[in-house]
Amino acid sequence: MYKKLFSLSIVVSISTFNVFSQNHVTKDKTVSKDAEMVMVNGISPADAAKNALNVGAKMPAFTLGDINGKVVKSDDLLKRGNLVVVFYRGAWCPFCNLYLRKLQENLSQIKAQGANLVAISVENPDRSLTVTQKNKVEFTVLSDPNFDVARKFGIVYEMPKDTSELYKSRGLDVAKYNSMEKAELPLSATYIVNSKGKIVYAFLEPDFKKRAEPAVIIETLSKIKKLEKKK
Repeated sequence: MYKKLFSLSIVVSISTFNVFSQNHVTKDKTVSKDAEMVMVNGISPADAAKNALNVGAKMPAFTLGDINGKVVKSDDLLKRGNLVVVFYRGAWCPFCNLYLRKLQENLSQIKAQGANLVAISVENPDRSLTVTQKNKVEFTVLSDPNFDVARKFGIVYEMPKDTSELYKSRGLDVAKYNSMEKAELPLSATYIVNSKGKIVYAFLEPDFKKRAEPAVIIETLSKIKKLEKKK
């Protein structure tokens, strides 16, 4: 009931979107906007969305570093209340930056429901710091080297070779950028976890351009808060 889609309404210009658009035409061959949705060998976004941790599962415990190199433990976060966990692709992704800003705009309302928000990517602390400064976010941004935590959630997929090569031709070698052997990315997933560590909401959409709507996140947190008061 909560799986509404947050379709970014802001029109991203060709120059801003740059190499990361899925609609480039290269050598008279149009690359489909759904190219990332298909994977012949390996895990596709659709596979990941189907098999990832979902509502009712227990969130995997994690220990990650923030933009200052400080160690952040999930157990400590849960002691402070319910938790919103957002995975994003990286600083290079314009949709991710727009979404992080949108979350920041709604941060006070999220906190008003007694919850904390963390955003996780594979990027190192320096790049995470850049994301934080660029988007003026005040919530915690964590680094997940090698997608170790994202893999525990089951949200990592491998980019098709054609898509990876297209990105390279436009200036982004995803594998090299992420300091990995393969060009892998996480679903742009959003989880809401209650203070007991149970997943109560999961947004698992294969299309990276669609994100969990902040209003739905806030509504879900509000309902959790009301249920907790009744106990």
